[in-house]
Amino acid sequence: MTEPQNRTGAPDDSAAGEVSTRLNGLLRSIDEAPLWSQETADTAPGWLDLAHEAAYADDQPRARRAVQSGLKAPGSERPEHRLALYRTLATVLAASGENPEDAVRARAAVLREVGQPHQAELEVQLGAMLLREPESFDASVLAGVVEQERDVDPRDTVLVDALVALSVARVEEQRAEEAVDLLREALRALDARVAAHAVVSSGQRISVTMFLAHVLLMHQDGDAAAATATELLESGCNRAVRAAMWMVRAVVAQQSGSWDDAAEYALRSCELYARLGVRPGAASAAGLLATVSQTAGQNHQAVLAWRLAMQQAEQGEISESIALGLALGHQLLEVEDFREAEEVLTGLVRRAEIMDDSIALGRALVDLGHALRHQDRAQETLEHWDRAADLFTELDFLEEAARVQLATGALLSREQRQDEAVVRLTRAVEIARRLERSEAGVLPQALHALGHVLSERGDTDGVRLLDEAIELAKSASADWHHADYTDTRARALWALHDGPAAVSTALTAADLYAASNDRTAAQQAELFAAHVLLEQSKAYEAASLFRLLADDGSTAASVRMAAWLGLAQALELTEDEPGAAEAKQRAEEIAAELTDDDAENPDPTDGAGDSDAPQP
Repeated sequence: MTEPQNRTGAPDDSAAGEVSTRLNGLLRSIDEAPLWSQETADTAPGWLDLAHEAAYADDQPRARRAVQSGLKAPGSERPEHRLALYRTLATVLAASGENPEDAVRARAAVLREVGQPHQAELEVQLGAMLLREPESFDASVLAGVVEQERDVDPRDTVLVDALVALSVARVEEQRAEEAVDLLREALRALDARVAAHAVVSSGQRISVTMFLAHVLLMHQDGDAAAATATELLESGCNRAVRAAMWMVRAVVAQQSGSWDDAAEYALRSCELYARLGVRPGAASAAGLLATVSQTAGQNHQAVLAWRLAMQQAEQGEISESIALGLALGHQLLEVEDFREAEEVLTGLVRRAEIMDDSIALGRALVDLGHALRHQDRAQETLEHWDRAADLFTELDFLEEAARVQLATGALLSREQRQDEAVVRLTRAVEIARRLERSEAGVLPQALHALGHVLSERGDTDGVRLLDEAIELAKSASADWHHADYTDTRARALWALHDGPAAVSTALTAADLYAASNDRTAAQQAELFAAHVLLEQSKAYEAASLFRLLADDGSTAASVRMAAWLGLAQALELTEDEPGAAEAKQRAEEIAAELTDDDAENPDPTDGAGDSDAPQP
């Protein structure tokens, strides 16, 4: 298989097509294709690889059977293979909570046979310390052993194993840099042992190097991690190691923005893990592929990858399966496949209920509500969101509770159920006020939405709430929201019949939008100001503002068309019939050139209250 060539970071559509094809094939065939767990081997090294792969798949009985078969297979007479098989058996037993002493002693007997009695004795003494994640006491002992063994004959020493075990402890202590140094020393010590004609376990260099690649990745040394992974991939390592190293390369490619490479490497990892039956690895690789696909704008590919991740997690009975299902549901919403999203999320709601997972249930209900809202099933949406809000409130997840109340209020407002909308938005504000300042980003949004609805109902409290939202946006240096909330304030003032204040506030909003580099929003605010002037029978002032917008070549076409139409109305009021006719003609010319996407004439008096409509 050739290496991916795109290093630019830009998504390659042809590469995406190939990845999607392979994902579809994997999804279709995974239940039918025989797993490699059914394979057998003819030699001791072959059985050793199968034992390692079974251990990766957390299939301890199969790993033990593979070791036992390996000890009887051709090649088992070679001490390096027997050492590796007994070490694998001891590790599997320790991982299962069983006593590995017999396997440790059998390995020690082989070491004595080849003239390495010091190593044999220390391995028996250290026992499970070399097989499990060391505890704090173990780490102290191992550190002492390392110091002692550095001065021992490299042919007969436990230095390599002690260094690796100590590096595991350092990783657990968040001391990745020290762990890297220990592992590099272990590789040098291993080379010294080989040069001294010591008998070492077959595959020991591969296992140490694989751990080094992972620790380098933790240490944020992506280049070194990728180089180490590549070294292993070129070494003829077993399939489980290859799957892990493709995953390392995928993560490094993702971090560098090489989306095509990251997708390819993650898929290779997933393909290997899935056939090996390593469900957690396959789910993780598919999840990374989904994330990369989303970032690269390959949303349909992301759906396939999330679906595969959820499938693998469910088959492996992995606790993260609900979280992966939520990601799939959310991605289906992104690609606007609302019926499929409804099906996936309905299933997740049932599973979360059975598992009594209130957090996942609340989040599934929120996204299920969105899926139904897009199918014009507002009442069902409201029922799900009410339930989600109650769950989040009970859990004291106040920000999420406030966002759901905010979304519910916005939907009720769109449904013209203003009294109910006010109740929900008021509740959103009350909850948001209970948040810590650092978590209170939802408060200005809630104040904004409630202020808009109240003002539309003729309640002057709406402007007060909008003023509070504006002050919060200013204090947070949220410049665009400052402009947006000011724009809504202008429309609120017009709804409250304060025309002069509405005009001046709209022009202020236009200046704020321009300062935030949103020229289109600025033009729409100016268009609103012009219409308010026109409604106040200030035809000359309105005409001047309409003409400025209409004559500006940078004005959005739909806004320019509305400006020409507004100018025509203003000129008619000033009895300039030829000018009005020309303005109408110009508007018709622009209308004929508009695309479907921008053909709608913007309503300059429409409130902006949904501009930051929540997506909880």
